[in-house]
Amino acid sequence: MLSYQHSYHAGNHADALKHVILGDIAAGMFNKDAPVFMLDAFASRGIYDLNAPEAQKNSEFETGIGKLWPLRHGPCPVGIKRWFALIAAENSDGSFTRLPGSTALLHAMAREADRLAACDLHPQEFDGLRMAFQASRRFSLLKRDAFEALKALLPPKEKRGLIFLDPSYEVKEEYRLIAKAVAEAHRRFATGVYVIWYPLLPAERHLDLFKELKRSGIRKILRVELDCADSFPDMQMHGSGMLIVNPPWHAEQAMQASLEWISEKLTDGKGHKHFGWLVPE
Repeated sequence: MLSYQHSYHAGNHADALKHVILGDIAAGMFNKDAPVFMLDAFASRGIYDLNAPEAQKNSEFETGIGKLWPLRHGPCPVGIKRWFALIAAENSDGSFTRLPGSTALLHAMAREADRLAACDLHPQEFDGLRMAFQASRRFSLLKRDAFEALKALLPPKEKRGLIFLDPSYEVKEEYRLIAKAVAEAHRRFATGVYVIWYPLLPAERHLDLFKELKRSGIRKILRVELDCADSFPDMQMHGSGMLIVNPPWHAEQAMQASLEWISEKLTDGKGHKHFGWLVPE
């Protein structure tokens, strides 16, 4: 689908969880010196202007970064500090209006030997991606279908990979398509770290994703999830989660600390969080 634009939702509670946990995972992989190939398969525009009409329409960012930014000088886990520092680096005026997304996060964290590829098919989103970043030998900007990119780019020459998948799920079949794509990629690149974001919506179609992945035979799938309950009654999406195939063990403690902090600060302790194995080793 080419109708979805993330600018309308940038910075919301799901983005807060998504980007902090993704940063924790990348940091865990970087504990080893060997280079890593990173693929942001549904990159969108990479950096978002929260003053833009799209972001201002529903001001969803007030459920995420808007609520957390005033806490940036207080005590918080290392993953939260990393996220705050990335946002601060994009905003010399002390605001959070220029908000880095997943591509910007991975680009900022990448080391000299690492490679990053960012894909998006939406014309406006891809134009935004090109305006925000300059392609190089180590950073590819690809106007390419995410599912096709998974087939073409894996396994990588580096033999270590972080594959991030956060589709819009506008089409209900996409939950099963993502599971199928990860299963196929895993057969060719079993040691890769696959990170799948999913929304919590009333229809509960994320359960289809869970079911298909359990059937795939893939082991070591960690589930990190925050249900915000009724904290944001004006939003249909009441929470979100991430499934991590082959999570780096260096990252597990950091992810759990980040989840605890985000849950406490965003929902005043009323949210329901889950940290555990969807499929054990």
